[in-house]
Amino acid sequence: MKPALIYIFAAACLLSAACHKKPVDKAAAGRPKDVPKLVAAEAANLASDAAFALQIRDYARAEKSLARAVGLRPDIPDWWFSLGSARKRLGQTGDARSAYKKALALYDKRYEATAEVADLQQQLIMLVLLSREDEARKLLEQSCQKQPGQLALKRLAEGKIIDQLLRDPNIQQLKL
Repeated sequence: MKPALIYIFAAACLLSAACHKKPVDKAAAGRPKDVPKLVAAEAANLASDAAFALQIRDYARAEKSLARAVGLRPDIPDWWFSLGSARKRLGQTGDARSAYKKALALYDKRYEATAEVADLQQQLIMLVLLSREDEARKLLEQSCQKQPGQLALKRLAEGKIIDQLLRDPNIQQLKL
């Protein structure tokens, strides 16, 4: 009878350990996922090729390279942003919108994990590009309320960053 109790207790302990949630590393949630080195290298090469193509205004080449890069590494928001920009310049508005939304979601996830102002600023840019200025203003206001001691946030709000973005000719070219 006692050996049966030992087995039941051991099984209960194993089940309890398997069901117990591990604490979430919030900083890790904001970083790109680990992938095999060859995949990371190929994706980085594609993104580099796309950056060059964007510089020489070969938007079709940039779009092709970036589409492949995000296929390998869908967790890099900057690449989604660049993909949306290339697609916008090619007149692919619907596809550009999808890429911008993906970038926005990734920047949001990163900001929630790290609370770095640079990630919030990227979210504001994405919202403006998506013609969601009111949401951008609300997000900035809420962020300032959540972190009243954050000087960088206060400067963004006082500098009327949303209005500056709306006046920026580069933003106007990429805005949907």
